[in-house]
Amino acid sequence: MDIFVGSIPFKLKEKELREMFEKFGEVTSVKIVKSKVTRQNKGFGFVEMPDEDEVRKAIYELNGTELMGRTIEVSISEKKDKASQAGKLNAQGKLKGGAFRGIGKGYIDKRGEK
Repeated sequence: MDIFVGSIPFKLKEKELREMFEKFGEVTSVKIVKSKVTRQNKGFGFVEMPDEDEVRKAIYELNGTELMGRTIEVSISEKKDKASQAGKLNAQGKLKGGAFRGIGKGYIDKRGEK
C-alpha cells in the first residue's frame, strides 16, 4: 500500500524517512518529491509497505507527530485516475491549463475584434 507523508522537513532524506517507517514493518520503496529546478524537497513524499496492518499501525502512530519542528501528516495515498486526466489533454498530449494565455476573455484588441 502507498502512504502519503506531508509537511515533512525540507532537510529530511529518504534514508531517514525509510527508517521511520521500518519500525512498523517492511518498506518496499520511499520517494521524497523534489523540485526539478531547485532539487529541493517539496515537503511531501510517498512510502510503500506491502502489509496493510503494518501500514495502518504506521499511519496511526506517525500522523500528527513532530519531526524536526514540523507536524507531519501521514495517510493512505490516493492515486490519481489517469482516465479523469485524459479529458484534460490537448492535441499534443499535454495537460491543458495552468499556462498564461496572454489575453483574457472579453479583451478587445486595437482592431475592435473580440
